[in-house]
Amino acid sequence: MANLSIIGAGAWGSALSIALSDNFDTIFLHTHTQDEVTTLQAQHPALSVNYAENVELTFDLSKIQHTDGVLIAVPSIGFSATLKTIKPFLSHQAVAWVTKGFDTNAGCFLHQSFESILCAYSPCVISGPSFALEVANRKPTALVVASKDKEMRDYWARAFNANALRAYTNDDVIGVEVGGAVKNILAIASGIASGLGYGANTQAALITRGLAEMIRLGVALGSQLATFNGLSGLGDLVLTCSDDLSRNRRFGKELANNQSAEQALKNVGATVEGVNTLALVLSIARKNSIEMPICEQVAQVINGKSTPTEAVNYLMSRVQIQE
Repeated sequence: MANLSIIGAGAWGSALSIALSDNFDTIFLHTHTQDEVTTLQAQHPALSVNYAENVELTFDLSKIQHTDGVLIAVPSIGFSATLKTIKPFLSHQAVAWVTKGFDTNAGCFLHQSFESILCAYSPCVISGPSFALEVANRKPTALVVASKDKEMRDYWARAFNANALRAYTNDDVIGVEVGGAVKNILAIASGIASGLGYGANTQAALITRGLAEMIRLGVALGSQLATFNGLSGLGDLVLTCSDDLSRNRRFGKELANNQSAEQALKNVGATVEGVNTLALVLSIARKNSIEMPICEQVAQVINGKSTPTEAVNYLMSRVQIQE
């Protein structure tokens, strides 16, 4: 076995440190501040599951030098800054990320930021339908590891074949990234519909037509169609749209209760990646003449230009087209 550094001791990074603990001698779980080393102590408060004995909370990035793999688990808004911070400590390690979203600061995909900052490394993204709480409790979960570099994706697939985790592989980095970003926006729409009291019919329609939006964007950007029928596409979309463990869905429900976007974010009390990604996704779609009406209406509601009910009515009244 070997050592692993997980950059980011939030719920997701913490959950993965628990789930992967049997596959490594030591897992260094890197906190955002020195204070977190003390305050987190035995467990992350969102998980109520104790860290494994071989998980070491640390603020010392030099410990990366004693690892074989580095897994980035920070919010998308801090992705580039994190890469720049850890770069001096990298030499031989396999590097991947489980962050979902785009680099909104740079206006590009995460893999593009990765390539520009860590040009000697092959991008590798790990994604799929996975709530942190369930992963921490070792409930069966399947993920996909995507990289053009076969050696890189095989390394991480082996690392993620642990206990209740199962990893599949593909080489469609863009498709996996698009799925992981767009599904969060669609989950906001699902939350709005749920908050308005609409039923299973509405949820099924949103998931199905939302998937169509995801596919249109992804294929236009060079993704493989098959990717969106897999774990990082349909799988992750169904999960985040159908359960209130999804922060994005909970945020949408808050909007449906006539909360402002600012207040809704406060009520959720955690990062809502769909909000961070929305403007950039729509900008890319418009530049490529891709219609994404559900995502557009989510933006209208968040920006206060439409009420949740008006947004749903607009979507139902659009000109009929062939499916």
